[in-house]
Amino acid sequence: MIRIYPLEAEKEKIKEYMERIGVDKKGIKIMLPKADFKIFKIDDLNSYAANILKQEALALGAEVAIKRETLIRKTKTDVLIFTTAVQLKKLIEKLNKQPFGLKEVSSELKKFLKERKKVLFLRGRVLNLSQPCICGIINLTFDSFSQDGILMQAQRERRKPEEIALRKAEEMIKEGAKIIDLGAESSRPFSKPISEEEELRRLISPLKAIRKEFKDIFISVDTYKYKVAKEAAEEGADIINDITALRKSPQIVSLIKKYNLGCVLMHMKGTPQTMQINPTYKDVIKEISKFLEKRVSFCLKEGIKREQLMIDPGVGFGKRVEDNLKIINHLEEFKFLNLPIFLGVSRKSFIGKVLNVEVDKRLVGTLATVIVAILKGVDILRVHDVKEVNQAIKTIKAIRKFQ
Repeated sequence: MIRIYPLEAEKEKIKEYMERIGVDKKGIKIMLPKADFKIFKIDDLNSYAANILKQEALALGAEVAIKRETLIRKTKTDVLIFTTAVQLKKLIEKLNKQPFGLKEVSSELKKFLKERKKVLFLRGRVLNLSQPCICGIINLTFDSFSQDGILMQAQRERRKPEEIALRKAEEMIKEGAKIIDLGAESSRPFSKPISEEEELRRLISPLKAIRKEFKDIFISVDTYKYKVAKEAAEEGADIINDITALRKSPQIVSLIKKYNLGCVLMHMKGTPQTMQINPTYKDVIKEISKFLEKRVSFCLKEGIKREQLMIDPGVGFGKRVEDNLKIINHLEEFKFLNLPIFLGVSRKSFIGKVLNVEVDKRLVGTLATVIVAILKGVDILRVHDVKEVNQAIKTIKAIRKFQ
């Protein structure tokens, strides 16, 4: 009886399959590009460009899916390209000679021919992202949604906040965190902003203590305020994690350039005070993608290097439950920007609503979400439960070794 098995079309897996059956090394080198199957999505292409693209792709043995009406009238259409790496190279060459914006399509597709090295350059140091990286959360607040605010704990135990933050950072680092994210202002739904002075009062002492004790750890500061970002940078912070994507304080750009900081650009609809008041989207993935593309373009034009940037689709920030679930299920679509994906899903309310559990019972839901995110290609996971997430990453890595 003949058995036919469908194989996953990942380049490394195909290579391993060929090695397993004893294919000659030269043969593997010749055949692997033909087995490297790729799918690309292009938004809002005009009908002239879409039809030319389809014909050029068909001539090469590739395929393009477009809206039916595109064939008979002038319209806009989203496009799906199905191609091998070999076909893609030839298609890029052909499109470069075509009108109707296809030269730009050619230029954008060309970026995917070279595999991006997954690294960030932060204050003269390199953060390797060849494996998913854990960012541990330390909330220097009274009112954290996750019920782990350091200030409340310090008040309860009559200890200094920096002492508790230092010990928590130590624990997270031992458990596998490569980044520690410090936030001194709550951004939970309907939270009220605090003054720059209050934010600095909460932030700087713990930041100093952690920087002094752990010189090799990368420190991220969750703020959108210039003065706070400035003092944090002066005290050794490596990353500015800005929920407004540098819209609230665009002058933070000067700090990112001066200190060679990393920057997380996050999508948020509204503000923490308004974001959960009936948020709606026609196409949540497309709207977030366009927003992030604009913010990345702004940063690049201002002189920030790509190796300093990360993007965050902003799960929970102005999204309904179904929006958050769709974002997780379509994380790979944000790879079009060719930047590391930074993701915060830990203990969030959409998990609570799916499972009908309170915040202290959301670990299993968090881990399930994290595993899906890893399989979708997320690079940095911002989490509360470092040990458990690290165990999930190690398990996935071990499984992947045995293809």
